[in-house]
Amino acid sequence: MPNDAVVRTGSLSSNLNLEGGPSEVSVDLHSLSSDQTFRDRYIRDRMFRNSPVAVFTVNGLAELPQEFFDGRTFTSQVTGFLNVNGADFPLTFDLEVRIDGDVLNVLGRTEFTWDQLRIPVRNVRNIVSVEDEVSVQILLVAEPG
Repeated sequence: MPNDAVVRTGSLSSNLNLEGGPSEVSVDLHSLSSDQTFRDRYIRDRMFRNSPVAVFTVNGLAELPQEFFDGRTFTSQVTGFLNVNGADFPLTFDLEVRIDGDVLNVLGRTEFTWDQLRIPVRNVRNIVSVEDEVSVQILLVAEPG
């Protein structure tokens, strides 16, 4: 019976440039945790041992539509590069963006395969099997400093 492994972290940082310059989101990969200690150790010690931080960089964000300024949610896509394990990989996120007063909420979703990132997956026959498809959701909540 297949199970989806859910891995979470709150260790995100970002630099969002709404005026056309580069923006980036960094994730501390060593802080990823799940319901399995074995999985967490494998992620930390094997998959991302030499590269504890992944950085997604976008050269420039598209102009914000009027919905943004009216407080309504708008959808968009953003394409950039994910730097992980010392290499850059193209990646596109589907976005839902809304501003509530002074708070900016950005929900990003993407899918990729481990093969696209050149990360080998470990399978233990009849015990553990890892699918190649990965779904990622990132929620950024930004407030003025």
